[in-house]
Amino acid sequence: MRVSSVVLLAFAAAGPLAAQRPAVPPVDSTKVVSLRLTDGSELTGRVVAVDDRSLTLLTFAAARVLLPRGSIRSWRALAGRVTSTGFRRSDPNTSRLFFSPTGRTLPRGSGYFADYYLFLPVAAVGVTDRVMLSGGMSIIPGLSSQLVYVAGKVGVYDSPDAAVAVGGFWATVPDESDASLGMGYLVTTLGSDDHAVTLLAGYPFTTRQVAREPLFVVGGETRIASRSKLMAEVWKLPQENNVPALFGLRWFGDRLAVGFGLVYVIGPDNIGGWPFVPWVDFAINW
Repeated sequence: MRVSSVVLLAFAAAGPLAAQRPAVPPVDSTKVVSLRLTDGSELTGRVVAVDDRSLTLLTFAAARVLLPRGSIRSWRALAGRVTSTGFRRSDPNTSRLFFSPTGRTLPRGSGYFADYYLFLPVAAVGVTDRVMLSGGMSIIPGLSSQLVYVAGKVGVYDSPDAAVAVGGFWATVPDESDASLGMGYLVTTLGSDDHAVTLLAGYPFTTRQVAREPLFVVGGETRIASRSKLMAEVWKLPQENNVPALFGLRWFGDRLAVGFGLVYVIGPDNIGGWPFVPWVDFAINW
């Protein structure tokens, strides 16, 4: 079996095994749940009472809805918070911007499968609340060997308004059997899950040498609607006068996220004519 296949299988196996879930959610006045009923409708609120025959749900309109247990097809807990305009779901993608990592890590047992430009699939999983691992490979047609990528990130500090992490990655170089590259970095995210700035500094290295200058990334994100964010990140590469900048929009749901953006190179070698390169990615979260 090829190394790239082993990497993806390992991260797939690291995903949480689905445990047997109770037929109805337990009573919890603080947890928000979504109930899907046998008639196809969906209700959201907090479970305030359960007995052998029924469940009572308190909705955000302050209505108590009594539901027979047999009317509940499935349920799931929702991550988020209650605001003056209703319930606002959490963004499950806060461990990354478009491509740059942030200072936040994945919660234990959660993870995602992402694909950049359709040619670079990546999987990530939270081993603990402070440690996450990721890996993937390229699937570029025409290459005799593909890029294989593994990475890790450890949260050093985490609060609602700031997060600090250290991390690193290692990758093979396509069509170069004896070459590899990587980087160790420190990353800080200042702000909330809705509005934040990310600052990253790291030292890239190859099989043969370490970069003489550090790499810097400055990024930001701001929530503009219940399910969308504006994001941007700027990369200052070592010994390069050109600075790639990536900006655009991320739409996210409870499980699926899609990013659309444009890449612009700031510097003497920027692309003539239409100066933007499209960016697209998607992620499936669990």
